[in-house]
Amino acid sequence: MVIRRTNAFGQLMTLEFQSTLLEKIKEAQSGDPKIHEFRNQVEAGLRTDMQIHGDGTLHFGDKICVLKGDILQKVLSEAHNSVYSIHPGGTKMYQDLKQHSSGTE
Repeated sequence: MVIRRTNAFGQLMTLEFQSTLLEKIKEAQSGDPKIHEFRNQVEAGLRTDMQIHGDGTLHFGDKICVLKGDILQKVLSEAHNSVYSIHPGGTKMYQDLKQHSSGTE
């Protein structure tokens, strides 16, 4: 992901994020027999709900297939705990919880 912003002096600043999760997902997919079976079905034209993406990963519709287990936990952890993740209702939720908890003590 690339973010471009202009600073106060009018200079363009670029920040690029690169996750290693995609590589871990690719590795996990390559070693899974069920994913291998799905890939064969896609290549044979037997599955139209799945595609092999340009980067070699298997997708179900527009979503990448992530195996249950460690890799799924890593994806969820990065999505929810990363300093770069933003939850649009997070501040409101925090304020609601803070207000609710202060009234019950």
